[in-house]
Amino acid sequence: MLKSQIKPGTEYAFREHRSERAPFHRVRVIQHARGTKWRAEWIEPSPGLVDYVESGQLVVPRKEHKAFLKEEASAEALREHNDRMGYEENSPIANALYSVFESVGDDVSFYRGILSGSPEAVDR
Repeated sequence: MLKSQIKPGTEYAFREHRSERAPFHRVRVIQHARGTKWRAEWIEPSPGLVDYVESGQLVVPRKEHKAFLKEEASAEALREHNDRMGYEENSPIANALYSVFESVGDDVSFYRGILSGSPEAVDR
């Protein structure tokens, strides 16, 4: 999360390691320490532990963590599908798709085999 989005007294989903498969810990931010460091109290899995965390390790507010995990799982499934279909990042086809969607300029983007945009923009 961005430092400006973090509010003391709020619970967050925290990841000790910044990878998608790392488990979430439940923490409550107590106060800003300095720079990107925050003082936080663990709620789960080590209740009462107080330590310093970095802004980047506070992934999402706790009340939004289920939606975040669902989105992560969907993105992983899409990447696995692309791998099964033989997608290669630097292939001539991928380069052509980058060029086409970059030229469209209709709020539709193509990045690493994933086409994204509003349903209306994709339909156009």
